[in-house]
Amino acid sequence: MIETTKAVVRRSLKKSGDALMNSASAVNPAHRSRIVIAAKSIVVLQSLAIVYLLTSAWMTVAAAAGFVVVFVAVKALSRASGQVDRIFDEELSRQ
Repeated sequence: MIETTKAVVRRSLKKSGDALMNSASAVNPAHRSRIVIAAKSIVVLQSLAIVYLLTSAWMTVAAAAGFVVVFVAVKALSRASGQVDRIFDEELSRQ
């Protein structure tokens, strides 16, 4: 009798003690951040394309600079928020 590939893989995994991978365990949270970054970059690029089509190249450059400023500001504020949370945790744990 000819074994299917799936049966051979299952048998070899059972022998080695590894767990079988299913669709739920295949999703890794580390990959989700890449998907989010890709989705956000697509939205930004499409927004810039719309600005370019409706106005001029200079307005597109200005809009891109605006996106960069907003991105840097959000990154800085989230970093500062994390630092404030750490400081509060340290100070409150001392009391």
